[in-house]
Amino acid sequence: MRKDLGISDAGSSHASPELFDGQAGFFDRRTGLPDECCRAVAQKIVEIGETHVDSLVVEVGCGTGQIGQWVEAQARYVGFDLSLNMLREFQRRLGATESRQLLLQADANATWPFADGAAGLIFSSRAVHLLEHEHVAAEVFRLASPNGATLILGRVERTHGSVKELMAREMNERLRLRGLKGRRGERRNRRLFESCERLGAEVLEPLPVATWRVSASPRQSLDSWRSLESLGGLPVSAETRAEVLDELEVWAASAFGGLEREFEFEETYVLSPLRVPPRSKA
Repeated sequence: MRKDLGISDAGSSHASPELFDGQAGFFDRRTGLPDECCRAVAQKIVEIGETHVDSLVVEVGCGTGQIGQWVEAQARYVGFDLSLNMLREFQRRLGATESRQLLLQADANATWPFADGAAGLIFSSRAVHLLEHEHVAAEVFRLASPNGATLILGRVERTHGSVKELMAREMNERLRLRGLKGRRGERRNRRLFESCERLGAEVLEPLPVATWRVSASPRQSLDSWRSLESLGGLPVSAETRAEVLDELEVWAASAFGGLEREFEFEETYVLSPLRVPPRSKA
């Protein structure tokens, strides 16, 4: 146990934390959500999960704690992430006062650091698309309480045709032309839910929680991606990253009539839940 951070090292295996360790200090500025959205999401997941005093709430890929910091329930909360620097940011949010949140450093592509049947609610925000979906499904069912459990995935949906959506689509296409397949969140989350359905879970209707207006320019997307060591959720060489982004810059200047032009659009945070049924008492 790291006493100075309140963070326990539960071990990690083959994944590399460097992709997110370097982003921890500016991650919220790059992809952060409005505080009122985070509060609403935290409240809603507790409501959907029907947590009680004996429940365990597990957040997979809890990152800097944008949402996890607001989880207020009778249940215990444990968030885990591979990146120690992201967990340090989470702990900084919590401050020195005693809190109900426990943070663990662990690899979600390895065995999760919880006992069988321990969790009543498993939540992840914009993270599980980076993981192997069959492994995640197996771990969800292993952790699920004998009385049943709820898995909830959170994602951000943008106005169709927004500058951020078009920039991301073009970036992924240029990765594809180089034989690289970006990790598109919605598609990979759908595969996870399909895997869980095959194991007996019931998929529930998605639930929009909060909507807000933002404005962005092509330049902001480019600057954000240039600050990373990955593209499309994939580790790429510095040379490939530079090539793709230089091409994107030329394309965007033409497609949008300039890199500095700002476009307004809406973003909506959506929760997608599924129920893991109680175990049969055979």
